[in-house]
Amino acid sequence: MNDAAVPSPEMCELLKAYEAIQQEEKALHERKSALREKLVETMRERNAAEWLPRVDGRLFKVRYRHAITIDYDEDTLRHRLGDRYRQVLAPDPRKLRAHLAEVAPLLEPQLDVVGSPSPEKVKAAIDAGVVSADEFKGAFEKTEKHYITVSQPEPRPASE
Repeated sequence: MNDAAVPSPEMCELLKAYEAIQQEEKALHERKSALREKLVETMRERNAAEWLPRVDGRLFKVRYRHAITIDYDEDTLRHRLGDRYRQVLAPDPRKLRAHLAEVAPLLEPQLDVVGSPSPEKVKAAIDAGVVSADEFKGAFEKTEKHYITVSQPEPRPASE
């Protein structure tokens, strides 16, 4: 839907207020990041994983953990290592998700370990008479979520 109609005055005010909050959140996020950097520096100087300072009579708990991540250039390594490349691979959850339709049949024997009930499969099993709806009563929680994003689209070139 590409509805470019002028919204009601109330909706205009709502969208302006929403945008203002987004800008405030951005500024707060930047400020929080700067404060976090100072806390990291302090914890590193203290050589501490945990600190319990008392400020204005309130106890704070500051915890610090340092982690290193390594991102490999997979194409380069695949080329350099050839057949040996497989020896340095481990399952990657992001890649599994991206290729789930392809790998799902391979995971079938391990679904007891790595699987969870799927609403689509539950419905299909009920419809097929494999299980009854009564068997699921009290064994699930249904949550309804609403997602919305508000942003300003990039200006389109005049040629469109």
